[in-house]
Amino acid sequence: MRPLRLGGALAALLTFLALSAPAQERLTLTLERSVALALEKSPDLAMARNDYDKAGASVWQAWSTVLPRLDGYASLQHSWEIQTSRIPNFLKPMLGPLGSMVPGVDQMPDFVDISFGLENTLRYGATVTQPLFLGGAGMAGIRTANAAERAAGHALDVKRQTLILDAATAFYAVLLAKELVRVQENALAQAQANLDMVIKKFDVGMASPFDKMRAQVDVATIEPDVIAARNALQSSLSTLRTVLGLEPSTLVEIDGEFIYEAEEYAARPLSELQAMALGGRREKMIMEERKTIADNSISIARSAYWPTLIFQTDLSYLAMREDLRFSRPDLSKGITSSLTLQLPIFVGFKTMKESEKAELEYRSVLEEERRLVNGISAEVELAYNGVHEAEEKHRSAVQTVKLGTEALRLARVMYNEGANTQLDVLNSQLALTRAQVNFANTMFEYQVARYRLRKSIGQLDGVL
Repeated sequence: MRPLRLGGALAALLTFLALSAPAQERLTLTLERSVALALEKSPDLAMARNDYDKAGASVWQAWSTVLPRLDGYASLQHSWEIQTSRIPNFLKPMLGPLGSMVPGVDQMPDFVDISFGLENTLRYGATVTQPLFLGGAGMAGIRTANAAERAAGHALDVKRQTLILDAATAFYAVLLAKELVRVQENALAQAQANLDMVIKKFDVGMASPFDKMRAQVDVATIEPDVIAARNALQSSLSTLRTVLGLEPSTLVEIDGEFIYEAEEYAARPLSELQAMALGGRREKMIMEERKTIADNSISIARSAYWPTLIFQTDLSYLAMREDLRFSRPDLSKGITSSLTLQLPIFVGFKTMKESEKAELEYRSVLEEERRLVNGISAEVELAYNGVHEAEEKHRSAVQTVKLGTEALRLARVMYNEGANTQLDVLNSQLALTRAQVNFANTMFEYQVARYRLRKSIGQLDGVL
């Protein structure tokens, strides 16, 4: 009896803990909230923002090559042993004619050793350097940096549009999965209701054993479909959490429904949409910036053929002492200015090969642009046709559901009146379930097709 009492106490304790534990809060997501979370939490978008910021910093870095530069310096030098320099003794030839008057002149050495400087030397100052001409490389580098910054901004927009599409697709996928669960559960409920009706008729001799068995098989057939639909719903929720950057343990509730709205861009001519895409797609704008970068790379490579001219001014103070007690009277000021002209004469064919490489890169960019233009036109056409196809499927699905619903109602009425068989009812139920599944799929396809069309023409700025 004692183990039973302990087991009962443990069960009670576990029940108490389960009831007292705070319930995990559910996150209710609308389509707008889902897109906002994706844009807020996406690591890919954060990296794209970082790339844009780095490109902006590179612009200032490029400007630094043509702006003046100010460098300060200071040094304290101690000479452990001062070097000497041997120079001719200029006094000996000068005093030679006076040898009779100055004794010992002829004994003077021909060379003398002289030391320059003292043990401690203090030097400090500042240097201003201003490039005057860099062969065009300076301004070409600035134009390159500006183009790279604009390209990074366009890439950020591309990533943002991709996230909007991914978030909307994941949200609508959950709506589709929920709808399919509802359809399958409704089909199971109707099959069970049909089974109950057949059993009642069987009990009073109005239905055959085959009708009863057929109704039981129908229920057993639908049950796995319900389980599969529920599992698909959980998978779609996991995908949505991943796209939105949520924790896997986050409980998510979806608030939304499929609503059919005509797509305004689908009513326009395909040629107009293709022209709009070529003018509004960020990928095309990125390619234009890449052309600018490649063109300026040629200018930078060719700038090595030109001379460079640098202006420099140096202000310095110098003091020398045997000890370290420096003071202002010890300082000596010096100001120098210089113009440095550097002429490249031969660099081992480096400049020539770099110019050829830059020109080849520019040609490659032109080929990529041609391929991109063709790809954009094809993408717009596919998205355009996809929207019209989804519209046709939706209209057909609406009529099919209406006809299937009425057909099932008539089949049940006729079966109750003995005018048809149980098989007719089951077939009508199966047809209606298929029609409802198809309707849900067409709504999902249409909504996603709208987003893809907007993205293909560069007009996907938010929730549709």
